[in-house]
Amino acid sequence: MITLGVLFCLLSGASSFAATVSVGDTIHFSIAPNHPSGFSGGAFTATDTNGFTWYSFCVEKNEYINLSSPFIVDSISGTAWNGGLGVSPTPGTALPATPPGTGDPISSQTAYLYSLYATGGLGFTGSGSAAQQLALQNVFWYLENEIATLPFGTLETEYFSLANTAVNGQFYGVSVVNPRYLNGTRAQSQLVYVPEAGALLLFGTGLIGLVGYRRVRRMQ
Repeated sequence: MITLGVLFCLLSGASSFAATVSVGDTIHFSIAPNHPSGFSGGAFTATDTNGFTWYSFCVEKNEYINLSSPFIVDSISGTAWNGGLGVSPTPGTALPATPPGTGDPISSQTAYLYSLYATGGLGFTGSGSAAQQLALQNVFWYLENEIATLPFGTLETEYFSLANTAVNGQFYGVSVVNPRYLNGTRAQSQLVYVPEAGALLLFGTGLIGLVGYRRVRRMQ
């Protein structure tokens, strides 16, 4: 019964977590704590209809978010919908703006670095300091070809090096939220981390195995 209960809770928990942000939800954005003064990039605090809140970063550079407006989640995928400034596969190669609607898939490097940020793998929790936010946003833009040069300070070098340890083709539970204004106009695409249900299930089976092991030990 304990085993079945643990499994049920994990399955239902994985399902509900995966549904915290859904197409059609309303989202509001605000400036995150410690946001760099005068900087147009992230981190932003994003709050979904159901109360799920996370810190997001901009994927593209030539799109914007009006912080006084609510947004509708138009799509959630691995692709920023307008393409921003560049769709070159080579990080740091900024290109002229692409036509509206030209999708730009995020890189595995961007996904891995953001997953580390979201899970505390960068050594801090929450939105981070102004310097950390600035460095992360610039590295994301560099990896996504939105800027051609990266100011390689200490933090930028650290984050860029970590990003380059990503496995190509893996996206580490990171997706792109593509929001639109209520009038249908597209807005700046944002990053979100949603752990895959399979990863939570794997963790759950480990717990179940531990429960079984303890039971066997008691019977011996």
